[in-house]
Amino acid sequence: MSTPTFAPPLPPPLWPEPPPPPPPAANPNRRYVIGLVSAAVLLPLLAIGGVVISGMRAAPHRKPAVASAVTDDGIVNINGTVPGGYIAGTGMVLTSSGFVLTNNHVVADTTDLTAQLAGRGPVYDAVVVGVDPTQDVAVIKLEGATGLPVTPFDLSGSLGIGDPVTGLGNALGHNGAPVAARGTVTSLDETIFVEDEDASIVETLDGVVCFNAPIQPGDSGGPLLNAGGRVIGMDTAGALTSATLAGAKWGCAIPITRAMTIAQQIQAGTPSPYIDSGHRGILGVDVAVRAGVTGCVVTVVTPGDAAASAGIIAADVITTVGGIPVPTTSDFTIVMQDRRPGDQVTVTWRDAAGGAHSAVAVLSAGPPA
Repeated sequence: MSTPTFAPPLPPPLWPEPPPPPPPAANPNRRYVIGLVSAAVLLPLLAIGGVVISGMRAAPHRKPAVASAVTDDGIVNINGTVPGGYIAGTGMVLTSSGFVLTNNHVVADTTDLTAQLAGRGPVYDAVVVGVDPTQDVAVIKLEGATGLPVTPFDLSGSLGIGDPVTGLGNALGHNGAPVAARGTVTSLDETIFVEDEDASIVETLDGVVCFNAPIQPGDSGGPLLNAGGRVIGMDTAGALTSATLAGAKWGCAIPITRAMTIAQQIQAGTPSPYIDSGHRGILGVDVAVRAGVTGCVVTVVTPGDAAASAGIIAADVITTVGGIPVPTTSDFTIVMQDRRPGDQVTVTWRDAAGGAHSAVAVLSAGPPA
């Protein structure tokens, strides 16, 4: 499978770069909201003039600059297809046979997932092994991979404010050698609320490490290294500037000790209410809200999926799922978000003539959750 082709970097922006936002204070009780650099890097199919992320124009990616203590051993560029475009992120090799650690949000809703070691060598098809959405951790497997270099991890948990750190990743989805961002640790054990581009909070993460290095979209899932070049965190989110996406001025990482504990549970298949196979249960419909209609109007029905088997067709209006009213698409999404393949759920709907219907649908397997 070939790797998606991405738009080239933009020329330097014509506007002055705004002053950077201040880094978070060293306060373990501080809770704050940051803009989502954590959605990896989303590349719409019709990006014009360069890479477009979250509706804003991106500045050129950083030039590769790797310190002597930093190597790209075990770092992979990850790409996948998502509705409306491509998504790119980073991962860290856990085993020579191709198990890779990354963020859940890098692989969520993806199809045609691929990975390549440090922008060189073969491009591997990848599958999601398991995810922990509550901690934004995922493990994927590169199919057919052997002899891969394993990322050097530091599981001592030794880290202090002011320690020098370097983030490496697939900045802006350039898919070449990992790009370095250097800074120092500014705070430990923070709680962050992460927003997407429409200011909706998409996740809350506790106990993260924050640092003043320019993390970029696409760095998600990549390593945060200490001065010795060993991984002490997984880059997950960063703050955006107010006017341009010229790169975050500080970022946050999940401590590697926590990420590795979850990854080991996923690899071992350890039962957990928070760890699953990475696939959600779906009805197999697209829905929309229309003026004057109470409920979600079905616009597309996927043949062979749960809704089609239950007798739902396009133009029907779904009114409840599992006994819960779904007057908006947001309500529909919330009701469906924790469902798993094989779950049985009662769906009620109206047909175009106003007739009422009800059926038990056995949910199909969707893309990674």
